[in-house]
Amino acid sequence: MKKISAIIAAGLLVIGLASCGEKYDLVTVKGGSFTEADFDTWNELKRKTPETLEKEEARRVKENERRTKVAERKGEEPELLPEPEYTGTFTLSVSDFMISKYEVTQKLYEEIMSSDPDVNPKPAYFNNADPKIADKEKAELRPVERITWYDCLYFCNKLSEKEGLEPVYTLEGIQRYEKDKAIKTAKVTADYTKNGYRLPTYAEWVWAACGGVKGKGVRKYAGTGDLPEISWFVNNSKEMTHQVGLKKANELGLYDMTGNVCEWCYDYLWEAMNPTDYADYTGPATGRYRFIPGGCFTDVSGGASFPYDITTDQLGGIQGLRYWNIGFRLARSVPKKNK
Repeated sequence: MKKISAIIAAGLLVIGLASCGEKYDLVTVKGGSFTEADFDTWNELKRKTPETLEKEEARRVKENERRTKVAERKGEEPELLPEPEYTGTFTLSVSDFMISKYEVTQKLYEEIMSSDPDVNPKPAYFNNADPKIADKEKAELRPVERITWYDCLYFCNKLSEKEGLEPVYTLEGIQRYEKDKAIKTAKVTADYTKNGYRLPTYAEWVWAACGGVKGKGVRKYAGTGDLPEISWFVNNSKEMTHQVGLKKANELGLYDMTGNVCEWCYDYLWEAMNPTDYADYTGPATGRYRFIPGGCFTDVSGGASFPYDITTDQLGGIQGLRYWNIGFRLARSVPKKNK
């Protein structure tokens, strides 16, 4: 990966919060901007590759041939499609934001959700009753998983309300699975002017995972090129999740950005990016799959490889389904008074 360069300097401030008997730290990251050349995670971007552009040009030529024949039969001048002016260069920028050092744990999820009779506060597959507990690890500090994307939003709102913050999300028409009460569908709107907890956008997640301007050199993973040093993955996980924060953090002090569990982001998978500036981009308005970057403890769904390799494949999860290898971490917008 090329070293990330920023237009705005990136920095961090760790804010320690003690809530519901568990510490979860937020790292405040100064916003910044990065270009297509800097943003080397192409398999998550699904950018317009040379192959894609070649196919589009072939379709344009074929259509113009058809229009020419039709115009000739009518004795008219053909109205041809112009050549596209795509340069392949775009810029992404994110404002200051906060992101949690750790993935949301089963303990925190249970403590926030246990008072709500509509919710299953213990959804995790690798729960406290699981006999496969690694030595000297606290089972309740494993990341929560088997939660839908909607469950994450619902949790963020509940935590915001508990701490006297403004909920970011509005969920209407909630429908739940009968068996474990997970949310399978809802109408969602987001208001990023609110100061409550939320999911990170994919641009924020990547900016944080890459370490901002603190990113160092060419690496395949978030924080280092040494996968066992920073990640629980298929070769060392024993096919299970592990207590958060036991591996080495990246440059911003964020743990498990590679491995342990994949992480829900807010965005639908991005479409081909046009040559323009994207400020605080939250993804397409519609889609089927949401971003789940970072890799996980097993080689299912992409394993722990941080997506730096050039490819057009994208990895996403269906927002109303639960997966044993997908969790999430918290984010917040920085209040204007702190900027």
